[in-house]
Amino acid sequence: MIAPDNMVRVIDAFVDAIDLAKLGFIHVKARQRGAPPYHPGLLLKIYIYGYLNRVRSSRRLETECSRNIELFWLTACQTPSYHTISDFRSIKPHRKALKATFRLFNQVLDGAGLFGKELVAIDGTKIRAQNSRKNNISEEKILKRLEYHESRFMEYLDELDRSDEAIRRGEEPAISPDVINKALDEIQQRAEKLNALLGLLEKAQEEDPAIRQISLTDPDARSLPMNNMGHTDISYNIQSAVDAKHCLVPYFSVENISDVHLLSQTAVAAKEELQVETLEVLADKGYHYSAELQKCSDTNITTYVAYPDQDYKTKEEGFRKEDFEYDAKQDIYICPVGEELTSNGTVYDKHGKNGQLQSRFRVYRLPYAKCQQCEFADFCLTPASHKVRHGRHIDRNIHEAAMVANRLRVLTNRDKYKRRQATVEHPYGTIKRSWGFYYTLLKSKEKVSGEYSLVFLAYNLRRAVSILGVKDLLERVKTAFFDILASWRTVERHNLILAPQNFVVLWRSRAAEGWRDAA
Repeated sequence: MIAPDNMVRVIDAFVDAIDLAKLGFIHVKARQRGAPPYHPGLLLKIYIYGYLNRVRSSRRLETECSRNIELFWLTACQTPSYHTISDFRSIKPHRKALKATFRLFNQVLDGAGLFGKELVAIDGTKIRAQNSRKNNISEEKILKRLEYHESRFMEYLDELDRSDEAIRRGEEPAISPDVINKALDEIQQRAEKLNALLGLLEKAQEEDPAIRQISLTDPDARSLPMNNMGHTDISYNIQSAVDAKHCLVPYFSVENISDVHLLSQTAVAAKEELQVETLEVLADKGYHYSAELQKCSDTNITTYVAYPDQDYKTKEEGFRKEDFEYDAKQDIYICPVGEELTSNGTVYDKHGKNGQLQSRFRVYRLPYAKCQQCEFADFCLTPASHKVRHGRHIDRNIHEAAMVANRLRVLTNRDKYKRRQATVEHPYGTIKRSWGFYYTLLKSKEKVSGEYSLVFLAYNLRRAVSILGVKDLLERVKTAFFDILASWRTVERHNLILAPQNFVVLWRSRAAEGWRDAA
């Protein structure tokens, strides 16, 4: 009933071949006393099968183990409880073990020549976290709420004064003082909670000054933009590097910051996973950051990152930065009339509104006396420059050379850059649109990383089957782990017919490991 080209045979062969203990899975060997726990290989097979078939819930996987004939074959009719299945995915030792399993399967694909190892596309997608918006707080949100509660508190105090005045006159107050006092107590309690949250945020900022928000349900989740329309949600930023040859994923990571600071980190990690000396990387303009481009250049990574549209004009008419020629040997700018703008070598930092470093640059200037004598003075300088008697100046990013080189590559290799979207969106289209994995089931960055190890393992497995077919992939899995499989030849497998039930079950006895499982 399980055909020779059924994908469950690949799952079974792969999990049986790998050294689970070496990868970090626990309970590989049974305890000396008591009933043995379910083997991690069994639970890993259940999860890989579940993610391949759009089933992530541990309760639904428990149900499928009792009614799905493919899982009957894969698990030897064993039916772990949902709690056992859930714990396997979330416990601490297995978070890194699942990532190692994903990397190990990529070695099989690498041996089959499925990675081109020349061109990768990098992008991120937002996956909603298990944290509501109201349980995500920032200093700005807290201060706004405190201000609101303070205004309401003062309004109730005024209303209380009016009620007391009405009582003194012998009249019936519009609102009972008891009702007002109760409302004041509630406002005070809310303010105390907000101040406690503010203290929690300040404590977190002492450990990491970059923290601007905290989430109460999932501490690692952050409020991130979901699209270009300004919509935000509490989510994680899943980064992936996708090989252009067959749209396979050699590397991914789970982050909680925006794309702009993640280019070099993702590109270098992908280069190491592919084990190459040089690599070409495609990315959209969300990754255009001078320091990241420079880091990629320093590590033999050629970038093709779209550049954001910028207008360098400081007034409606006048010379722009592009009208000035830069002489790299002398480190000067030459203006359109031949004057030289020089720098004193000081590097300045430009920070954003939240204090984050945006860029570092040098300033090249001309004395105002020279600019004042120029026939283009009114055309080149702004009225403000004339007012404070400052000559023309130009800011040059310290990584300007890397930015210019990247921009020229994009302009002269349009066809190559056009491959970016078709390459990097393929996994996300499958994972989010076809499989419906828009959100994560687990909390914390490490657990989510373990979960998406299963997601990308299932994706790469599905792609490999589409490219090679089940039989070819099955043979390559066995070949890749031939040495491991050879050491398992002491394992006996017998098909036993249980007459009362009248069906065949698989009895697996692995005496060398001191455990067995049967149904």
